Amino acid sequence: MPPRPLFRPPTLAVLGLLAESPRHPYEMRALLRERGLDRTLGLKHATLYDLVPRLTAAGLVEQDDPARAGNRPERTVYRITRDGITALKTWLRELLSDPAHDPPAFAAALSFMFALPRSEVAELVSRRAERIDATIEEVEAGLVAAPDVAPVFLVDHTYAQALRRAERDWLLAFATDLRQGTLTWPLADEEYPDDRS
Repeated sequence: MPPRPLFRPPTLAVLGLLAESPRHPYEMRALLRERGLDRTLGLKHATLYDLVPRLTAAGLVEQDDPARAGNRPERTVYRITRDGITALKTWLRELLSDPAHDPPAFAAALSFMFALPRSEVAELVSRRAERIDATIEEVEAGLVAAPDVAPVFLVDHTYAQALRRAERDWLLAFATDLRQGTLTWPLADEEYPDDRS
């Protein structure tokens, strides 16, 4: 497994885009902007160009043949390796199921969840909902145990509880949509293959 410092939303975005298709950094940047992920992830122009060589050094991506489009200069194309696919799937599983990660990381995982089978994603987000529900119950018990505290001093807790409930409810509805086939998967074989060279 690659070093944990690489385990960040921009890494997930690059691996996710390269799992879809080999690309050069400029194309990746354009796609991230088109999908709105540059804002969601706070991805800066230079971050992408700095990250690709680090992912190459870690063995998660590799250079492919340079590509030329029309009169434009040649661009170095990168593709994901087998280790990159494994890392992508491992990180997706963690981010989709564990609510301890920040919202941009979860948003990145949702954007590239197609690397996993639809049924597995349904199970992972259901697990996340269960964990959030456990936190809701724990906090509720704490609020009940503090009857002498004026409600105004608990507003931050009640606000956080409202957000947790909203996320839990959304996750459960999303998992149902996945299980019922309401949301179609873009891949016929349901996930990105692990057998890349």
